[in-house]
Amino acid sequence: MELGRRDFLKKTSLAAMAVVGGINAAEGGEIDALQRELDAIPGREFQKFRDFGPSLAAEERDALYAKWPVLRRYDDAFLKVMREIEEAEVTERPAVWYVYNMGVIVKTPKSLFSIDLSHRLSTMLADKFDFVIITHNHFDHYTEKLYQAMNSRHKTVIQNFLDNYGACLRVKGGLGGFSRGECRYKIKDVAIHTYETNHNHLLKGFVMPVEVHVGDYTILHVGDTFNTGDLKPERTPDLFIHHAWCWGPSNQTMDGVKAFHPKCVVIAHHCELGHNRKTGGGAVTLASAYARKAKVEAAGTHAIAPFWGDRIV
Repeated sequence: MELGRRDFLKKTSLAAMAVVGGINAAEGGEIDALQRELDAIPGREFQKFRDFGPSLAAEERDALYAKWPVLRRYDDAFLKVMREIEEAEVTERPAVWYVYNMGVIVKTPKSLFSIDLSHRLSTMLADKFDFVIITHNHFDHYTEKLYQAMNSRHKTVIQNFLDNYGACLRVKGGLGGFSRGECRYKIKDVAIHTYETNHNHLLKGFVMPVEVHVGDYTILHVGDTFNTGDLKPERTPDLFIHHAWCWGPSNQTMDGVKAFHPKCVVIAHHCELGHNRKTGGGAVTLASAYARKAKVEAAGTHAIAPFWGDRIV
């Protein structure tokens, strides 16, 4: 059974407070309890659950919820966002929800789209999305079922690794949303600028960072870009969404703050269940996310360390 909004916020403990107050607004025990729940599920078990998609039978789903309670939180966060999308009235700047990992959903006065949406229930929004953006070919940044659902509906998927021939959109150099090099798109009230960056020293040109303009509002989503110096925003970002740990201990979060002067920094890519830290993965804890948030705020820039389902704008 789906949790109601109040119960969801209570059980999640941090869903609203991450946006408002961060770690100082929470009891350490609440954070520790939720972290233990996040750490309990092996990454391979989460990946199997994710790959079932929304067709998973309710009986099997509920059994998995009972075994791994974090999976209920994961699903309920998506359902919460779906409800709020329907309810939200957007007249000027866009509304933005943080779904999971680096996945966000954006509603503008005329459009609905996602960036790096990776969730087993993502196809439930395929009919409503005008287009989808994927920064790179890693499964914590997209789900193939959503790509196929969009493509079969002749909707644009802007990304750099698949031939999106189902899309009714022509761009320089090809058909559809396939983006290599530097590309620009205009879809309804959204202008989009993409280019190439390195994921690391080996995966060169692997990531497609995206700068989105909705009127005067700018979102810079960098995917897993390895080096802040490779980013080239054309406007001051209102929202800077980045993988806070992709660059290791050098803390290029702060380099991005100094270089781009964003109005708000979103600390992302924490609590990714496929990178379970107890089974050899690279998942980042809630406490680490709030610590990074505090460093940004100490430098005078607003920061958010959201949890699943938060509306961040």
